[in-house]
Formats: sequence, C-alpha cells, structure tokens
Amino acid sequence: MSYYHYWGKAGEDNYHLLPYHCLDVAAVAWHLLGDSSQLLKDLADLLEMEPQALRKLLVFIIALHDLGKFAAAFQNLKSYPGSLLTQLKCKMVYDAQKAKHDRLGAFVWEKVAPKKGLLEPFQLGFLNPEFFTVRHQRQTVSLLMETSFGHHGQPISIKSLAHFDFYCHPQNYQDAADFTLELVNLLQPAWPEEQLHNKDWLIRLKQASWYLAGLITLSDWLGSNTEWFPYQTEEMPLGDYWEKTLERAKQAVAATELQLPVQVNPFQSIQSHFGFDDPTPLQLWAETLTLDTGPQLFILEDVTGAGKTEAALTLTHRLMEANEAEGFYFGLPTMATSNAMFSRVADHYQQMLKTTQGQPSIVLAHGAREMNQDFQEALKLNLSEDMNYAQGDETASTHCNQWLADSRKTALLANVGVGTIDQALMAVLPMKHQSLRLLGLHRKILIFDEVHAADSYMFELLDSLLRAHLRQGGSAILLTATLPLSQREKLCRIWQEEAGQVPTSLQTEHFPLATQVSLTGEIKEFELASRPSVSREVLVDFVSSPTEVIEQLVAAHKQGKACVWVRNSVDDALEAYNELSTLLNSEDDLLLFHSRFALLDRKNIENHVLATFGKESSGKERQGKILIATQVFQESLDADADLMISDLCPIDDLIQRAGRLHRHTRDQQGRFIRAGDDQRKQPLLLVHAPEWTATPEEGWLSSQLQNTEYVYRSPGRLWLTQKILRELGAIRMPEEARSLIEAVYGLAAYDAMPESLKDKEDKYFGEERSKASKGKSLNLDWAKGYSENSNRAWIDQDIEVGTRFVDQESVQVVLLKRNAKGKIALWAEHQEHPVQQSLVKLPLRKYASQLALLNSNDHQDFEQLASRYKQLKFLQPWLAEEDQNFSYSASQGVQKLT
Repeated sequence: MSYYHYWGKAGEDNYHLLPYHCLDVAAVAWHLLGDSSQLLKDLADLLEMEPQALRKLLVFIIALHDLGKFAAAFQNLKSYPGSLLTQLKCKMVYDAQKAKHDRLGAFVWEKVAPKKGLLEPFQLGFLNPEFFTVRHQRQTVSLLMETSFGHHGQPISIKSLAHFDFYCHPQNYQDAADFTLELVNLLQPAWPEEQLHNKDWLIRLKQASWYLAGLITLSDWLGSNTEWFPYQTEEMPLGDYWEKTLERAKQAVAATELQLPVQVNPFQSIQSHFGFDDPTPLQLWAETLTLDTGPQLFILEDVTGAGKTEAALTLTHRLMEANEAEGFYFGLPTMATSNAMFSRVADHYQQMLKTTQGQPSIVLAHGAREMNQDFQEALKLNLSEDMNYAQGDETASTHCNQWLADSRKTALLANVGVGTIDQALMAVLPMKHQSLRLLGLHRKILIFDEVHAADSYMFELLDSLLRAHLRQGGSAILLTATLPLSQREKLCRIWQEEAGQVPTSLQTEHFPLATQVSLTGEIKEFELASRPSVSREVLVDFVSSPTEVIEQLVAAHKQGKACVWVRNSVDDALEAYNELSTLLNSEDDLLLFHSRFALLDRKNIENHVLATFGKESSGKERQGKILIATQVFQESLDADADLMISDLCPIDDLIQRAGRLHRHTRDQQGRFIRAGDDQRKQPLLLVHAPEWTATPEEGWLSSQLQNTEYVYRSPGRLWLTQKILRELGAIRMPEEARSLIEAVYGLAAYDAMPESLKDKEDKYFGEERSKASKGKSLNLDWAKGYSENSNRAWIDQDIEVGTRFVDQESVQVVLLKRNAKGKIALWAEHQEHPVQQSLVKLPLRKYASQLALLNSNDHQDFEQLASRYKQLKFLQPWLAEEDQNFSYSASQGVQKLT
C-alpha cells in the first residue's frame, strides 16, 4: 500500500514511517486508558458508553492525529535518497504559519470523510455516511477530529481551508483514505449510535473534549520518544506493528509512573499522622467531619497558627480514602511560600499515599525549584529530540522537553504537586497546553492558601477553575485568615451554580468558621472554637512622622530589641535603610529585604533574616537588629519581631504583618521557650500613617505616603483601616476578626468613607471592574468544547498569559560582573544553577529599559556565555558595576542613582 511511503518522524539520515508513528501514539493512548484508568471510567460515565467501546473509539481518533502529514508539501520538507518515500508535486511549498500540518489534517479529513469524501462509498458501521447528514452528528465527528488534530497544545483554526488544496496532491487523499480504512479494520471502533442521535450527547462530548485534548497531547509526546519507539523504515503489516508497539507503549507508560497505581493509606488520626497531642479545634473538625459523596468545596477560616495546613491535609487524606481523589495540588500565593510548604508536604505525603513500586511522585512547582534541597522529580519524560520539520513547526519531542523542563508545569501531572496558585489557574486560560494542565488536575484535590489575596482579575480565573474542576468531579479546599463575607458568599455561589442548584444565603458571621458545600448545593457552616494559644491581642498605636519612626527604631536598637519596619514599596524601604545606615554604629545590625535582589542574594538574605528573627534565633543573634522589609516579609517568613512598625496598609495585610510580632514565645532576653507564656511586654504594633482626621482632604494619603497610594490605590480603604483600629485600639484575633475585615471590605464600607475620598474609591472600583472584565474575557468558554471558538484570543506562542493583573510589564534581567580576568561572568558564577541565581525581576519602563547596554566586546563575551547556558538568549543582560544611572549590591539590591 502506498500509504507506507510517507515519513512521520525525521532524523538526520533516517526516518520513521508515518503509519507507525500514528500507531505508536495510539498505543500509548491505549495504555493510558487502560483498565485501571479512572479517566476512562469518568469519561465513559459522562458519555454513557461502555468503557472498552469508548477506549477503542478514542484510540482510533488519536491514531489519525497526524493525518495532515500525508500532504505533499509536508513530505517534501525532507528527502531521503534511495528510499521509497513519496515525493509528489504540489503548487505550494510548506508554510507552518499558514498551513501547519495540524490544520492540514482537518483539510485532508474533509477530503476523506464520508458524505462527500473518498470514504463515502464504504457502508461501514463506524463511518456510515448517514451520520454525516444530520447536523449535530456531523458536529460530533468534527469535534472529535479537530480535538485530535489540535494535539500541539491548542485548538486548530478551521477557517480559510479552501486554498489548502495547493499543498496536496490527489494521491495524498487516496493514501490517507486507505490508511483510515485499514485503521478501522485493525482497531474495530464503533460509534455509540444511540447516544449519537441525542443532541445532549454533543454537549457532554464538548465537556469531555478538554480532557481528550490533554490526553492526545500527552500520548503524542510519549509516542515520539525514540528510546521506546525506534525509527522503523521497513514495511510490515499494520497488525504486526500494532502488536509490537503495544508492548513498547506499555513499557513507556510504566517508565513515566503516570499509570502507577496509587494506594491510599488508611487515615488514623491527627495525632498519629502529625504528632500533635493537642489538635486545634479546626483540626479536630477536619478529623471527625462527615464527608459527603462527590465533589465538595471547603472554606477554612481561622487565625494564623490554628493548623489550617494540617486540617486541609487531613480532609485531603480522608477524601482520597473515600475514593474521591488520587492526589492533590497545593497552591500557595508566592514562590517563597510554596518553597516552605514543599518541605512540610514532602515530610507528610507518604503517610497518605503509597505505590507498589516505590513512592508516589511529588514535584515542587516554581521557577527556582533547584534552590530547594528536598526537591525531587519523579516524572522522567524527557525525549531525545527529532529534527524540527520547518521554522515554526517544532516536533512533539521539542514541545515535550520545553514543557517538562519546567517543573512548575510538571507538578500538575505528579501525584502530589506544590507550587503557586498560578500554575493551576493557567488551566483556564487560552494558552498552549492548558488542556494538559487541566488533565493533570483530574482526580486531584485543589488546596489553595490565602485565597483572600486574589484580586478581581484573579478571582475571575479562580471562578472558572472551580467550575471546571467541579465538572470533572474534583474537590477544593480554600484556606484563609481574612476573607470578607462577600467573597465567601461568591465562592459558595460558584459551587452551587455549577452543581445546578439555586444559591442560598450564608447563615453565620462567626469566626473561626469552616464551610462545606456539597454537590447537592447544601451549605453547612461549622462554628469553631479557638485554642487559647493562638488567640492573641496586639495593641495598635500610630505614628505620623518618618523621623519619629527612625527615632523609635534607634531607641529600640539601643535597648537590644529585634525590630522590623515593613514598608509598602522598595523605594521607601531603600530610603529608610539609607537613613538608618548613617545613624547606626554598625551596618551589621541593619538588614534590608525586598524583591529587587538577584535570587542568590535574596536567598542569602532570607537565610540571614531567619537566623536573626526565626524561631531558633538566640537572644544574642537578635539583639539590636533592625530589618527594613517590604511585603515579602509578611508573605513567607516564620519570623518574630520584638518591635514592629508598619506603613499603613489594608487591614488584611496589616493582620498578616502583625502575625510576625511576638510570633514565638520568648523570655525577656529574647530566647525561644518551648513552654509557658511569652515574657516580653504585650506586643504593640506601631502603624506609620498620616495624621488622623475625620475629615481628610483628597490628598490625605498621597501627601505623606505617595508610594503607598500607588501600591494600594484606595485611600478610602486605608482610612477605614486606621479608623477601625483607632476605635478598637488593638487587633484581637479571633474574636474581632470579622469586625476588622467587614469594617474595611463589608457592604457598608463605602458609605462609611469620607466624601473627599470617594472619587478615588470610585476610580479604584472602576479599575477593579476593569480587572474583572479582563479576567472574564480571558476565561475559556467550556461549553464550546476544545475549539478555537472557546476564546477569541488563543495565544499561538509558547508564552504564559498572566494570572495576576499588572499595570506595568516586568522582565527578567540577568546580573553580570567582571571576573578576575576582566571578562563578563554571571553574578552567581561558580554557584549551582548560576543563571537562575543571577536573575532579578525589574519593572520594564522604570528600570529594565533604562539599564546600560553591553559594549561590543562585552556583548561577545555574553554570547559565549549564552552558548554554554541556552536560556541566556531570552534574558536581558546587565553589567551593573559599569552603569552610570543604576547600581547593584548584595546588601541593597537594585537602586537608581540620584
């Protein structure tokens, strides 16, 4: 048969026949959809099909994924003299921008398909031409085929295919038809005729198509691995090759651990799993709660130190034991918090899961994963790369290696993943390989910490993700200490609406609180007690003069106290640091911590801060130390200050910062004590804020804290924060948590603002509406199925659509220095992972675009570096020591010179 005369994978001097590559990929899918596959069972339930019938149907569709490679223009990209490969003429040369082989597949199928193609004369049960005469049945077939053709990470465009005939020769269509018929005979697929006549079945298929797309991409990647599927140039019957490749595929899938059966260890108790003799009320609730059947939403609201993490892991363990999930993804707000959480989860997850062959896979998902010594990556999927076909048309192995080299993405495929929430949110954005992310979240429990931090833009993405996750039967656990009632109600409403239930109102404002929403839409609210050890009162006072703040810090320094001033911007932090450095006798007593450091220095500073302010720090190490920090301090560090001063910020951030004041129990000399009460005076939080006035002018905040207004945008919310704290005189958790949050974010908050601040609040509200609208516009329309119509803005490049709203672009800058020979070198030269540790993220307009460029000689040195470190070609280089306008130091980071 002449369909053997086509190549499907290309090497320098050899090739792999197209029919065999198609069968390699189909064989991988056959095993991914094996008897133990929960995905197959869930899809069969959704589509009301017998699992094995669905398996055969999907494998057949997947075997046709590269039908476009039959096009003459594609085949003419490579020539192998002496072979029997076809070299047919066509009118157009191959153009990956206009007629990539995935789109060509849709065109070739139209030429082949029943009703008007070459297969019409054949009265085959599977390809019965009558199916193609009814519109929704024809759409069903088209959706399946287009999902298969869209195996390069995004749906294909089926518009303007008419001129594609110029890329083909008539013989291509006949060979594609012959191959299709041979596949029918080999794989014996069958349409579910009863379901096919039902229009509702197409609706369910559109839902399923998102996961099929991920399955097809993954199958293509694994089926392109020459380690398991060596090139085959000699012809053999398809049936013989099918038997061989099924065995190879079995080994390939087993090597990835993707099909490794996961067993759940029995849940015993909080005490036995975590070693706690005295679990918190929240942990006891998680241990004893009666779980519902099916996907559930949990919202856990409690103070810092109440054990929310352990409660979430307990719920997760019990849900997995009830066969509601087979793994979980723990999403944190920042890279630093995910790094810290990884160690906690890595220590515990093997008590939850086991396999018959070693331990389940666990992956830390963030860009600096190598910095964590506990990191291990169990998904070994990297492929030896084929030659790329043409410019703009990379092979599956290239896509696979690029994607899986980034553990932020790999973590979604592992049994257990820990990373930022962003990696999960990308599953609902119109970007490449979102379907693979979505597939990775199947049968996983989503755990998201500090969910209150989501702005209007991110909340729209979270809304879409929760809906998609519920539709695939997944549960979610959301953790927070400062969630407004309106946000909790929105989250519950999302779950109820997607479950097809009428939303109901919340019944209690108690805090701490656990909320459970089941598939029936019922909301259960559990009022919880607080353990005395996590209940605390932090007195609050205000200081309006920066000079007075400096005086307070210097006086406390002389008294030997460990002090922290949290500023709202890097520029303000640098200003305070520079002023204090001239007043103190020793710079060793002054630390600066912000986001504008190279990663090497940021990690060193973070370790220094923890050694000085961390739980195990001694009185001597803490004595007289002053830390000037930005929001990075409140986000990630288990640190403890004797005196804390904070710039005025919204109440939720202020509560977070206050959580680092007297965080650990200490004696009067600052030594950590493991039992008993803290021996220091009652904690006092000093808030640096404008002079209080009940009738502020419009510039009340910006006149003194201009950068604060730039960061937080809403002077009215900050005025309300100052107002409620002046009234209460303290932050008392948990009893006044609701009062504090609702005073700033509640439904009555706007009316309580002074009229002079409402114009800016209206502008801020408009900005938030615009953010929400932007987020909503990026969300995928799941009802359209895996098609280009699901979003008008599919990104046709390997770039990431932001999951956080930014009004100024930032870029990664690689910091350089001169070595002893005067040559250009990386800042972290001789360190492990020197490129990653030399990176600093900077705002484009304010900093990166104004940095000095390398001269010609230095640029040549940089190109030599880039030949050793391939990722450098995508980064902006900066030799800081020779820049006249900006400077960099390991102790102060990036500064603009005046």
